[in-house]
Amino acid sequence: MNIDAHLSAVPLQSWLRIQREAPPLGVRAEALRQALLGCPQVRQAWYLTWQPASRTYAQVDDGPRLPPGMGDPLEASDETLFTALGVQASLTFDALRQLPCWLAGRLRRAALHHGQALALQLQPGQPGVLLLQVDEAAGLEWLPWLRELLLQMVELASGLARSAPLLSADPQPALLLDAEARLLESNAALQGLLGERALAQVGELLPVNHLPLVRACLEQARAIEAVEAQDGARILIWSFIPDVTEQRVLARCREATREVLEQREATRARRLYRLITENTTDLISRHTPDGVFLDATPASWTLLGYWPEELRGMAVDSLLHPQDQLQQAKQAREALEQDGYHTMTYRIRHRDGRYLWFETASRAIRETYTGAVVEVVSVSRDISARIQAEENKRRLEDELAHTTRLITLGELASGIAHEINQPLAAVVNYASASQRYLQGVGGDQAAVDKVAQGLARITEHANHASAVIRRLRAFLRKGQRRMQALNLAEVAREAVRLCNWEAGAAQVVVSDGLPDNLPAVFADRVLLEQVLLNLLRNAIEANRDQHSGAPSQIRLQAQERDGNLIIQVIDEGPGVSDEQLGKLFTPFYTSKVDGLGLGLSMSRSIVEGFGGALEALPAEGGGLCLECRLPLGRDDESSGN
Repeated sequence: MNIDAHLSAVPLQSWLRIQREAPPLGVRAEALRQALLGCPQVRQAWYLTWQPASRTYAQVDDGPRLPPGMGDPLEASDETLFTALGVQASLTFDALRQLPCWLAGRLRRAALHHGQALALQLQPGQPGVLLLQVDEAAGLEWLPWLRELLLQMVELASGLARSAPLLSADPQPALLLDAEARLLESNAALQGLLGERALAQVGELLPVNHLPLVRACLEQARAIEAVEAQDGARILIWSFIPDVTEQRVLARCREATREVLEQREATRARRLYRLITENTTDLISRHTPDGVFLDATPASWTLLGYWPEELRGMAVDSLLHPQDQLQQAKQAREALEQDGYHTMTYRIRHRDGRYLWFETASRAIRETYTGAVVEVVSVSRDISARIQAEENKRRLEDELAHTTRLITLGELASGIAHEINQPLAAVVNYASASQRYLQGVGGDQAAVDKVAQGLARITEHANHASAVIRRLRAFLRKGQRRMQALNLAEVAREAVRLCNWEAGAAQVVVSDGLPDNLPAVFADRVLLEQVLLNLLRNAIEANRDQHSGAPSQIRLQAQERDGNLIIQVIDEGPGVSDEQLGKLFTPFYTSKVDGLGLGLSMSRSIVEGFGGALEALPAEGGGLCLECRLPLGRDDESSGN
């Protein structure tokens, strides 16, 4: 590889001429960039200067903007690169990309691979770095030699006497002002900036305080840079460079409308971000992919009793309730890796030891090119009050359900009394007969057999009455829900037995079309029985209204569909209108004179609490079909009753 061929192709004469005039750093950097782009092997060039306040490198030329780095801009740092360039004056792009610094992320996002970073100081006391992207076939070995050449030229330019500013050759709008800010000379680029306005109107382009600026520039013998001026919708950035010997000032400007507006928007965005993060009642936090806090908003103190700096480095799992640690954490990581987002509800420990219910929505931040999850951002809120309200509501519904069972029992009292009275009457009759046989039994074996038979019948009927009472006590049970896998057919037939006498009195026959091999459902037995009893009694009343004094039928049938078990109670009643159908499950709505209107609305609430649904549909041939959908029982639950 001929290194001299590369170096000779770089047109540096014009840059040297500008460098010796000691213009602002941005002008030097742009001139160097333009000179380097004249080399066929150079695809692109950037010059960045070291910013001690932010500990980062900032681009000062007019070339294409490098994208921002990875992570939080407020945490950006190029300290590692600054130190590395102090030891080794040049680094390949591949080596730079491996450093833990902000500029490395900017190179990765810009997809810059083949090139080199060269430590280069264009202005005394102002360290900088020159980034050169070159063709793949050009190689990199000539770039350190280029750096040595540039260093020699910078040193040469600083030792030469300055010549008068060559305004005509300056591509930037520029003008010479005397000590009173009067125009001495200008260039063609400035006239282009003026447009149709006369040169005498140049003051409209300058900052409103340009006279004090010119005086300060000469008195203090220093350049004043980055002074903003407004020209209609345009924003101009001016630099004032003193020539103390001649008592004149070179004023150069560039249009920076887009740049300034973007900076203002970024400032507004940062202000809004701070406003949101510092005042939101939700906890916004950042985490590593394995669940370690990187940062959190001040709401962490209000919600958890920890300041953000105390949470940094702490594992989220260490705050979770033991029952939530393994399952919740594993599900969250799998969902974030696969889908990129996840929402979960869990218990988390406050600093004082109590547990709170939290709801957290998380989103994965991925590396641009590999797609790997590099960070997780979460928004969390305390939902303990909501969980408590839901628990109170559930308890209130259970109390109301118990009350309606008492009401139902009162309405079924005559039938229940009849069902208990029959075995009790039989017990009395068999007891009386047995006493008579005992009085004349003597040695009569037939009489002894009749007494034994009577006692057996007494036992049978007494057990029947006891079973009826036991069923009633179970139906009236009050207490916490006992969710379990249930045989729906058994529960439904128990509900049929409770309303058998009422159905018989109305000449209604309940047709049992329930298969014996139905899969189990997961519910509370008493509450499910209450629902089915409400549906059956509603159907009995509909049949009685439609077929008064005549026999009728209710069909009870079930099937499995779409992961649910569907049970239907179909009557032969008058049916309901579309308007009534929409109000059927409204609390306290009833078409009965003495009804409360709670049966169907309560039944729907109970079924929805099981994760199911209760709907009313018109039945074929008239009547109404009440359809109850229940989720199938869980595999890990026993199928006991």
